[in-house]
Amino acid sequence: MLAPIAGDAVAGPHEDALAAWRRGDYATAYRLWGPIADQGAPDAQFYLGFMNEYGQGVPRNSVEAIKWYRKAADQHHAVAQFSLGIMYANGEGVPNSDSEAAQWYRLAADQGLAGAQFNLGIMYTEGKGVPQDHVLAHMWLDLVVSELPPSGKEQRNTTVDALHLVASKMSLAQLAEARQLAFEWMIERRHRVQQKNLAVILR
Repeated sequence: MLAPIAGDAVAGPHEDALAAWRRGDYATAYRLWGPIADQGAPDAQFYLGFMNEYGQGVPRNSVEAIKWYRKAADQHHAVAQFSLGIMYANGEGVPNSDSEAAQWYRLAADQGLAGAQFNLGIMYTEGKGVPQDHVLAHMWLDLVVSELPPSGKEQRNTTVDALHLVASKMSLAQLAEARQLAFEWMIERRHRVQQKNLAVILR
C-alpha cells in the first residue's frame, strides 16, 4: 500500500487529522480533513483520496478517490499524481488508459518521485502507453537507482535488474545519451529546488 506523505500542513485541524489517521481513528481523520480539503489544501485532498481508495473511515470508492486525487494532483501534489497514474493503469474508478497513466507518472517523476520514475521507466522499456524508447527508459531507471537509499535494498535490486536489462539492448552511444539526459535532469532539478527555496526565503 502506498504510504501517504504529509506536506502542506494546515495548522491545527490538519495536524489533528494526521494524528487521528496515524492512530487508526479514520472516521475522525476524514471528518477533520473534509473542510480543509474543501478549502483547497492539496495534502488534505490527497488523504481523502487515499482513504476513499482503501476504505479507511468510509466505504471504498474509487470514483471519489479519483476526484480527490485529481484536485490535489492539479495543485502539483506529486504523490497524488502518482496515485492517479496507478489508478489509470489499473482501471480503478476510470477506464484503463496506459497513456493517461504515463502522463500522470511523468508529472510526478519530474518532481523526483522515485516510484513514478520507476513506473515510467518500465513503460518506456515496454512501449506501454508511450513509444518504446530505451534511452528514456534507462534515464528514468538510472535516476531511481541514484536516489534510492542503501536501506531500500529490495527496491534497489529490482530497479538495478530492470536497468541492466534495458542497458543490454542499447548501443554505447545510446547509453552515453541516456546518462547525459539523467545528468541534465539532475542539474535542472537541483536548480528548480534552489529557486523554490529562494522564493520561500524571500516571502
